[in-house]
Amino acid sequence: MEGLDPSRELSLYIHVPFCHKKCDYCAFYSIAESCLDRDAIALYLDRIKASIKAINKEYKKPYYTIFVGGGNPGIIGYENLVSILSLAEENGMPEEVTVELNPEDVTDDIKKLKPYVSRISVGIQSLSEKNLRTLGRNTNKEISIKALGILSRSGLDFNADIMTAIPGEEIEESLYDIKTIASFKPDHISLYCLSFEEGTPILERERPIGEDMEALFLLKCWKELSSLGYEHYEISNFARNGKRSLHNMVYWHLGQYIGLGPTAESSLGYDQIVSMRNTEDLISYINDPSFQCERLTKEQVEEEFLIVSLRCKDGIDKKEYKNRFLIDFDSRYADAISTLPKHEYINNNERFSLTEEGMMRLDRIILSLAMSF
Repeated sequence: MEGLDPSRELSLYIHVPFCHKKCDYCAFYSIAESCLDRDAIALYLDRIKASIKAINKEYKKPYYTIFVGGGNPGIIGYENLVSILSLAEENGMPEEVTVELNPEDVTDDIKKLKPYVSRISVGIQSLSEKNLRTLGRNTNKEISIKALGILSRSGLDFNADIMTAIPGEEIEESLYDIKTIASFKPDHISLYCLSFEEGTPILERERPIGEDMEALFLLKCWKELSSLGYEHYEISNFARNGKRSLHNMVYWHLGQYIGLGPTAESSLGYDQIVSMRNTEDLISYINDPSFQCERLTKEQVEEEFLIVSLRCKDGIDKKEYKNRFLIDFDSRYADAISTLPKHEYINNNERFSLTEEGMMRLDRIILSLAMSF
């Protein structure tokens, strides 16, 4: 594995690019059930297992975290998930193992995953039938409520995804979703604005509600989540009881991870980083799962570090910054920071971070800092 620093922790992402029905807003690579070739699925799972075995032999330590995402991993069944995870955990149990599931695939059989999984991420998105139709989701409120009930009794940590700023949605609907989902006591909630991506069906019939309205939705939702005891630790993520997503923190701290599956990305190294990406489609991946590698320049690594670190409440650890880039953060960015409104950031000897007002203007702030390169 080009660029791997064996002295540092390594995480594993496994892409399951299958779903019952592709949602109208989804721009990620996935294949709907109606188009699935069962032989291809079996070949794909064999290929994933072969790749895991190869990495296990080279890394020879437990992964720090494992995340099985999609698509919808639930479509391959709990038995196949157990088969993949038991192999991935051959060198020891990670700190966190997460599996994404759609509500329709959450059943009482989830107990089969418990020895191998510590966290479930369930894509609720909305409890409004109207909004679910707008999104083209393959579920309804009743199914989602049932899934939340099963998860709340499962003994597993779980995350619930909520989508807001949906065309035709009232703010009160998003607040209802938050309150209702929070009543099932998930330790983690992810809240996203609906994004409109090129080539998606929703773009053909709907339009965004506008940046000002999106900001209003977010501020009210953030306030509601805070009142319910959820720490706003990253722009789109909220945790209770310290249950932040360790796997996502790897991304936001520019840690090492390997992604397996079509379009999956990897990042290896520390001060110098090798970015890798798998092939673009299922059949190509089955035939040749090799990576396309790119060694990032120092400037690219630093820009990426700014982008991911400032998404988080913790912001930039100045000691970590100096270790990576061999330059003092304050010396590098003092002039750029002096141009920012003071209510948008917190700057002390240890860290530079953004307030919620700053998070709303992340892109502008990143651009201001990047001008110092």
